[in-house]
Amino acid sequence: MGNGETAKTPVSAAVDTPGPSSEDSDSDREKETPEQKEGAFSNFRISQNTIKLLQARGVSYLFDIQVKTFNSVYDGKDVIGQARTGTGKTFSFAVPLVEKLQSGAEDRRRGRAPKVLVLAPTRELAIQVAKDFKDVTRKLSVTCFYGGSSYNPQHAEEKPQTLLFSATCPSWVYDVAKKYMRSQFIHVDLIGKKTQKAATTVEHLAIACHWSQRASVIGDVVQVYSGSHGRTIVFCETKREATELSMNASIKQSAQSLHGDIPQKQREITLKGFRNGTFEVLVATNVAARGLDIPEVDLVIQCSPPNDVESYIHRSGRTGRAGRTGICICFYQRKEENQLKSVEQKAGITFKRVGVPTANDIIQSSSKDAMRFLDSVPAVAVGYFREAARELIEQRGAEEALAAALAHISGATSLEQRSLISSDSGFTTMILNCSQEMHNIGYAWRGLKEQLGEGIDEHIKRMTFLKGKTGVCFDVPASKVKEMQDKWQDSRRWQLSVATELPDMQESMRQSGERSFGGSGGRGRRSFGFRGNNGSGGRRGGGRGGGGRGGGAQKRSFSQAFDY
Repeated sequence: MGNGETAKTPVSAAVDTPGPSSEDSDSDREKETPEQKEGAFSNFRISQNTIKLLQARGVSYLFDIQVKTFNSVYDGKDVIGQARTGTGKTFSFAVPLVEKLQSGAEDRRRGRAPKVLVLAPTRELAIQVAKDFKDVTRKLSVTCFYGGSSYNPQHAEEKPQTLLFSATCPSWVYDVAKKYMRSQFIHVDLIGKKTQKAATTVEHLAIACHWSQRASVIGDVVQVYSGSHGRTIVFCETKREATELSMNASIKQSAQSLHGDIPQKQREITLKGFRNGTFEVLVATNVAARGLDIPEVDLVIQCSPPNDVESYIHRSGRTGRAGRTGICICFYQRKEENQLKSVEQKAGITFKRVGVPTANDIIQSSSKDAMRFLDSVPAVAVGYFREAARELIEQRGAEEALAAALAHISGATSLEQRSLISSDSGFTTMILNCSQEMHNIGYAWRGLKEQLGEGIDEHIKRMTFLKGKTGVCFDVPASKVKEMQDKWQDSRRWQLSVATELPDMQESMRQSGERSFGGSGGRGRRSFGFRGNNGSGGRRGGGRGGGGRGGGAQKRSFSQAFDY
């Protein structure tokens, strides 16, 4: 994207996100926080016209990365600025550049080179950055370019001022910087090497789920964590997967896809509709992962752990922006546990392992949405239904009639039981607590068979130690739960119950439990498709959306860069 007007030195930059906002006024100066005082416009070379335009955007002071880089950018120094997603990196260079250009003598020569060249990794981000520049200047001309243009006519003179702002700066970035930047560039790093690199305003959750169950689980997850009125972005690895998932009937919310095969005009319409709330779920490839500032995204879902931690950081950063909180949920298969741990270590985060939403979770969330819908019904329309309401109350009673109406409005008329351990439909997770630590899993099997009979092992799957080995959790067919509860009698040593949330399992058993603890020895292995080795079983075990890392990982990671 090229843009510019009136300045002596050409500039190029690669960018991320626009600045945060807050409300402030002269009347409550004494209530200002230290951050607001440090970022006050009066501390910087910002004109009154630009201040008015910033305030119209809801920005009343500069944020930390903007404060620490403003003077260096304005004074023409090369800068590398690293800060978490959603903290205002775009305005970090846009505002000082605009002020610098506007303070110089006007140059309206026809055919002159642009004064600022901003480079962005995706077309959507280029369009957004162009808009951010337009929002803070009425004097400079701003134009956005993408695709189909020759580089040569756009060449600027050698050794321009160069600015790089990003949430992630791997080592190869610094190698490029040393090659193209001046030797004395400024490096501002608000993240550091030993701290959490992902946004601190985001809660990171992980759900174990086989790819075949993922679409229907995503619909429930969106309902519980975002609701019918929230915004959710679902990230997929491929364009085909994004298209198929957006059209899957299991996702009951309105959804549209965004990826590189969609024409640019439609991509812009899709993003506009998502921002305006026309639909609730955007299913996208990495085309939406970097830099796009979509306000009030409540939930980000990643269909599988990405191959590189930078992708996870940028994707999760689409929520929890500008000081708001958000949730990022990463789906994974059991064989991807090591990938999940790699993301944890490199991003400096800890995933909270959670189960799929329970029937009770879905009912509570759906009920809240249904009550919001009731609030939106005009009083005039309510009057038309009073007679029908009286008849229903007479026939069924007030509570029964209203409960049925809420169930119908919410769409939660049929609820599937799902395993909290694996997300498999038709299964219920149960917990067997023991009064003492167990030295081997066979002890739990004996405890169950004493009351439920030898044949019980045909119905139990995925038995795994709880943390501390004072119990086990396992899955049983939902149809068997009542029969087991009727036969079972709690004792001083054993207590059996239905799990209401994912129990805290023994860490060392998370991966091995699936394969080692099947009642008859082999069922656990088959349930997740552990076949072949070195990635050869990927098709069968991981399927189209999330499997087959192993031997095919290098090929996929190469092609992924061109899959936006």
